[in-house]
Amino acid sequence: MSDSGPHVKVWVGNIDMKLTEYQLLKICEKFGEVSDFDFLYNISDTGHRTPRGYAFLTYTTASSAASAVDNLNGKKVLSRELVVRYAHPKTEGGGSHQVTRHVPAALKAGRTGSELSNDQKVRKIQALEAKLKLMEKSSNEEFKLQTSSSSGSTSRHKPYSRK
Repeated sequence: MSDSGPHVKVWVGNIDMKLTEYQLLKICEKFGEVSDFDFLYNISDTGHRTPRGYAFLTYTTASSAASAVDNLNGKKVLSRELVVRYAHPKTEGGGSHQVTRHVPAALKAGRTGSELSNDQKVRKIQALEAKLKLMEKSSNEEFKLQTSSSSGSTSRHKPYSRK
């Protein structure tokens, strides 16, 4: 792949707290040109920085990223074995190594622009309310809500008693 191809982001985790940003960069540069490097820190109220234990690298070629993932994943550096894998982009599109996640239909509805009209919303709410009323009237005691009574009995209610 040429340098004009897409840049590939890699996540490096389980980093030993004694490993410096510079040392990790030098290790990762052995597999190809790094165009972006984010070594993450926690910053305390006093301004003290402590490493979070992971970093993100962006390689200029997919072959460099693949080489880094293949060669660094499981490699022991100081006292820990590195975990190296392709990063999962939050907002970036494309990429041959992107993992697709199933999004439930209920969550997709708002994103596609197919908003429900007020009449549709009212009908859905009415249908849910009717279903709830049917459930309340059900003769099955298992799903009825128990109200606490202030009677003098000291026996404790057992929600899952066996018959």
